[in-house]
Amino acid sequence: MKTAHQKRLDFRARLKSKKIMIVPGIYDALSAKIAQEAGIPCIAMGGYSIEASRLAQPDVGLLSLSEMTTALKQICDAIDIPVIGDGDTGYGNALNAIRTEQEFEAAGAACVFLEDQVWPKRCGHMDGKQVITAEEHAQKLRAAVDARVDKSMMIMARTDTRAINGLDDAIERGKRYADAGAEIIFIEALRDRAEIEKAARAFEGTGIYLTSNMIEGGKTPLIPAKELEQMGYSVVFWACSALYLVSKTLHDAFTVLNTTGTTASLADKMIDFPRFNHFIGLDTYKKLEREYKVDRDD
Repeated sequence: MKTAHQKRLDFRARLKSKKIMIVPGIYDALSAKIAQEAGIPCIAMGGYSIEASRLAQPDVGLLSLSEMTTALKQICDAIDIPVIGDGDTGYGNALNAIRTEQEFEAAGAACVFLEDQVWPKRCGHMDGKQVITAEEHAQKLRAAVDARVDKSMMIMARTDTRAINGLDDAIERGKRYADAGAEIIFIEALRDRAEIEKAARAFEGTGIYLTSNMIEGGKTPLIPAKELEQMGYSVVFWACSALYLVSKTLHDAFTVLNTTGTTASLADKMIDFPRFNHFIGLDTYKKLEREYKVDRDD
C-alpha cells in the first residue's frame, strides 16, 4: 500500500497536470475500493453520504469529528488513491479546525475541505444555510494550514455564501480564503453555467485550483468534466452519485426479491460469491493463513 504522503504527492501531481480530476463521493471502504478498481483517480469522503449510510439521516451536522475521522481512516486504509475528506466547518472555531486538520491528516487524507457555514451545517444544496464572516473562516483556514505536519497535505476552502450573499461575495471570499493559505477553492451551489464560468474567470492566472460540485437534482446544472476543465476547473465532485445509484439499485432488487421470492432474475446484475471474495482480498488472507499456520496436536 502507498503511504499517505505518497498519495498526497500523487494528488498534487494530478492537479499540476491540468487534467480535471473526476472525484465521486463514496461512503465506506467498499465503495472506495470499487471506485479505485474502476480507474477513478481520487475519491471524496462526503458528510452527506456518510451521514445517510451510517444514520439514514440527512446532512444536517449530526456526525461528530471522531465519527467522521473513523470513517475516513477506514476508507484511506483500503485504497491507494488519494482521498479528499469533508471537514465540515472544522467543528468549531480556529482551534477546532486545527484538530480537524490533524485528525484528518493522521487518518490519511490527501486534502481536507473546510466550509464557512454556521454549525450545525447542512448540505450545500439544501435551503436555509447560514455563513460565518469571511474573516472568521479565513482564520480557521490559516490555523488549519499552519497545523499541517506533512506540508504536502492540501487545504480546500469551501464557501456556501452564494445562496446567502450572492456570487460576487462568494468570489471575494474565495480570494480571501486563498490569501489565508487554501490552495483549492470550492464555491458551492452555483446556479447556472454563466455563474460557473464567471467564478472560473475570477481565478484565472492566480495558480489557485478550483472545484465544482455536481449533484443530481441539486442547485447546479450537470456539466461534463471536459467542459469544466476547459473553463479552468481542476476537480469535479460527483458527490452523491454512488449513494443514489446504490439506493435505487437496492430498492429495485429488494422489491423483486419480495415479490418473486428469489434473486434468480437479478443474477446478471450481481458479482457472485467467488468473484466478490476475490475482490475483497480473501486470497491474500488464505495465503497468510498457510504461511502462519500452527499445527495443533490432538
